[in-house]
Amino acid sequence: MKDMKKIVAANLQNLRRRNNMTQAELAEKINYSDKSVSKWEHGESMPDIEVLCALAEMYGVTLDYLTREGPDEDKAEFIVKNGKANNEIGNKIAITGLIVTAVWFIAAVIYIYLMLIANYSAWTVFLWAVPASMIVLIVMNARWGKRVYGVIIGSVFVWSALLSTCFQFIEYGLWAILIIGAPLQVAMILFYRIKK
Repeated sequence: MKDMKKIVAANLQNLRRRNNMTQAELAEKINYSDKSVSKWEHGESMPDIEVLCALAEMYGVTLDYLTREGPDEDKAEFIVKNGKANNEIGNKIAITGLIVTAVWFIAAVIYIYLMLIANYSAWTVFLWAVPASMIVLIVMNARWGKRVYGVIIGSVFVWSALLSTCFQFIEYGLWAILIIGAPLQVAMILFYRIKK
């Protein structure tokens, strides 16, 4: 029988690639260094059982899958169908969507209240709902997402907050504050390039 380290290494490498992750992204997800992941995938060392269990759950397979040779067709019984891994992603998206929906619901309630009670059309409340939604996405992405999405979400937050400020105080002609967005954008990109 082939060396167990080599079998596990090949399976871990295939699963990571199939999930479109780099070694660095996987390492970040499981709080290990990319050097450790590289050693596991080259059969130089083997992750401990807790890490193997976490990887199996993340990829939607059983431990048996990780220790068997051969293509997926030969290991089909060890692939979790409609398992926790798929449900977790859907649940995380649903939770994030519900919170963002709540932000927009609150914006709508404020708009209706101001329009009916105060006879004031505060359409800018919907502009402020965009950066508020981005704050929710930043928090959720920090917990569950990929760092690269943080740059995109952060960029939308910065520019939407600046634009909302400009429109909210349009009578003051604050358009020059948009200049602040450029260094903030650069700082954000550089921040996300720093490895944990």
